[in-house]
Amino acid sequence: MENQDRLAFLYQQFLTGNLTELELDELFLHFQTSDEKKLHFLIRQELDTADAETTATAEEEALLGRVHDHLKEHIHSGRQENTNIRRLLIYRIAAAASILIFLSMGTAYYFLYKQRYEQQIAQNKPIDFKPGGKKAILTLNNGQQISLNDARTGMLARQGNTIVTKSANGQVVYHQNKSAESSAIGYNVITTPRAGYYPLRMADGTLAILDAESSIKYPVSFSGNERLVEVTGQVYFEVKYNRAQPFKIKVKGQIIEDLGTKFNVNAYDDEPYLKTTLIEGSVRVTKEKQSVLLKPGQQAETDLDKNSIHIQTVDTDDAIAWKNGQTSFKNEDIQEIMRQIARWYDVDVQYEGQISKRQFVGGISRTANLSDLLKILAFNNVHYKINGKTIIITP
Repeated sequence: MENQDRLAFLYQQFLTGNLTELELDELFLHFQTSDEKKLHFLIRQELDTADAETTATAEEEALLGRVHDHLKEHIHSGRQENTNIRRLLIYRIAAAASILIFLSMGTAYYFLYKQRYEQQIAQNKPIDFKPGGKKAILTLNNGQQISLNDARTGMLARQGNTIVTKSANGQVVYHQNKSAESSAIGYNVITTPRAGYYPLRMADGTLAILDAESSIKYPVSFSGNERLVEVTGQVYFEVKYNRAQPFKIKVKGQIIEDLGTKFNVNAYDDEPYLKTTLIEGSVRVTKEKQSVLLKPGQQAETDLDKNSIHIQTVDTDDAIAWKNGQTSFKNEDIQEIMRQIARWYDVDVQYEGQISKRQFVGGISRTANLSDLLKILAFNNVHYKINGKTIIITP
């Protein structure tokens, strides 16, 4: 939906009092006003239906009265009747302007940023960066490499008693013939580039989803008394539990043992901590002599320099937002945000001068172009320049 169509829709909802909370905030933020009369004329002006400076007619004044009643009723819904509506509107604007606004590409994003980022966008208009997608390289036991994004659906390889296929939905799947004679254990590796991700279904049925700049090394078929894989970067797991054959992940000298679970491992080299976040079930995280057992909703944060593990309770939706198609920021500074951006949009980031350490909350759909995210950052007084594939953050 184009901006004008979106605004016209919101205006109609506004007049009839059918706006949702999110849609109402969208209008407040777009026009940056707490004056309901001015809001009405600003909407009409942008829709080219009236001049904001035009004096309201008696009919329009009556309409404004009805609009104001709808607006007031909506704002006061579920709140005390003596709440000051104007103070609430100002608070909404101030609060929303201080954070990143959460977006989904299924709805039109907030289009309020004209004055704040106009100059930056004009300077950087020739370049935009598309989001990442499903792409990876599969390296077989014999060293052969297969580009998974280019490979056709169907069988990719036969290795011993295991057949490797690419499913119709683009997932790599291993089919182990347990009745066939087992051969020597071979290992495969899936590696994702910047701006790539890929799902894998291993021979035991375990699902692994790799984020950008990640890898997983795993046996073609599982035998012996354990299932051991090695990862780099960020990988989400849904493990098929087998008490007789525990599933273990080796990452940066740390062992993560599954006890029937869904969990996320974030072990990027440019991140200060190795984070294991438990969604369901139970996992044991071991680093040298220290071992901790996680409960759902907990995260093990490992300081590799100190070989220490700290457990904290977190919002698991934030930890696996990437898997669910969202980029999520929870009290993160601009450096943390830009590391995610660099990996997903395949860009480089540089910093000039002293950069603020203030934190942001929010996010954006991972299907959005980089320009959409930069607009939000610009509105939040994050200044940047673009030079080729390099984003330069300035004070």
